[in-house]
Amino acid sequence: MNKKQLKKTTEDLNIKIYDLLRMLDPTKTGKYMQFLIKEFRSRHKEKGYVNYSPLLTNENYLDSIRKKCKNELDDRVVDYLFDILNTTNVVNLQVFNNLLERGKIKENDIQKYESFTDIEKAIVNYEEQNHEDNIHEYQEIYKDDRWYVVKPLSYYTSKIYGASTKWCTSSRETPKQFYEYSKEGILLYIMDRANNKKWAVHWTIWKGGKEEMSWWDDKDSRIDSIQVDIPFGIMNEVKNHLFKEEKPNITYFSEKSLINLKKLLKLEKKSIEVREHEVLLQETHGESFDINEGSTWVPSVTKPTEFKLDEWINKSLEYSYTLDAINKGGVPE
Repeated sequence: MNKKQLKKTTEDLNIKIYDLLRMLDPTKTGKYMQFLIKEFRSRHKEKGYVNYSPLLTNENYLDSIRKKCKNELDDRVVDYLFDILNTTNVVNLQVFNNLLERGKIKENDIQKYESFTDIEKAIVNYEEQNHEDNIHEYQEIYKDDRWYVVKPLSYYTSKIYGASTKWCTSSRETPKQFYEYSKEGILLYIMDRANNKKWAVHWTIWKGGKEEMSWWDDKDSRIDSIQVDIPFGIMNEVKNHLFKEEKPNITYFSEKSLINLKKLLKLEKKSIEVREHEVLLQETHGESFDINEGSTWVPSVTKPTEFKLDEWINKSLEYSYTLDAINKGGVPE
C-alpha cells in the first residue's frame, strides 16, 4: 500500500478544528461559530509559540520529535499521541528501526508484527543473543509456575523484566533512573505470568533508615499496596524481604554492572549528584572505586551480613506500626 492509498484509509483520523469548535456552539444554527473561530485564532498564534525542546540539555529521542512541532496545537497533539501510544513504545520503535537498518532483525516485514509487544520481543531477542554489555543479574525472591518476584541488579535485567511496562527504571531511552532507584533503596518487580501483569515496589533507604515505600502498576501509576492484586502468600514473601533487607540494590551490583555505571557517570558532568553516586559506591564496594578516567576497580572483601532475629523482629514491628516515613511526613531529615 503506497502513501496515497494509506492516507485515504486514515480520513477518520484527520483533526478538523472547525468541526470541534462546532461542538462548542450551543445553537443548532452555528450562531457563535464566527465568534469561536475569531477567539480561537487570537489565542492560538503560531507567532507567539515557543518550542522549548531545542533548549533542553541531554536531548533524547522524544525531545527530537517535539522539535518538529511548529505550534502549540502540534505540541499538544504530539503529547496526546505519546500518551495513547506509550512513550516506551515510541522509543522502542526507533530502537527497532535502528536494528532493522543494520540488518540485526531477522523478520524485516513490519506488517508481520501485530503490536508493539511483538516489536519489543524482537528487540529483547536481539539483546539476549548479541549485546556484549548485557549482564543478566538479579536476586530471585520467589518463583512458582505463575508468580515471579525478582530484585533487578543490572540495567539489562531491568529492561527484560520491565518489558511492556511504562516504568522509567526499564526504559531503553536512558539507564539513569534505574541506577537512581537502585542507589536510593530496594527495588523489586512482581510478575503475574498467567495474566501478563506486573508491579514494582521501591522502599527508599535514607541515612540507614527506611523511609517512603511506593508501589507502581505496569502503567507507571502510583498505587496503594492494597490495590496490588496478588495472593496473600506472595505479598508476604515480598514484605518479608523488604523488612529483612537493609541495603539498597546497588550494594549487590557485580563488578561488570559497576563498570557500566562508571561509563554512564563519565558521560555526566562532575556534579553533586555524580559525586554522591561515587561516594556511595566507595562505601559499599571499597575506596578503590573511582569513576575518574583510567581508574580501575578492585572489589573489597566484605564479611557476610549477620542475621539477628530479635533485632529484625523489633525493626519489623517498628516499621509495621510506626513507619518513620509517616511520622516524618514522608520527607527525609
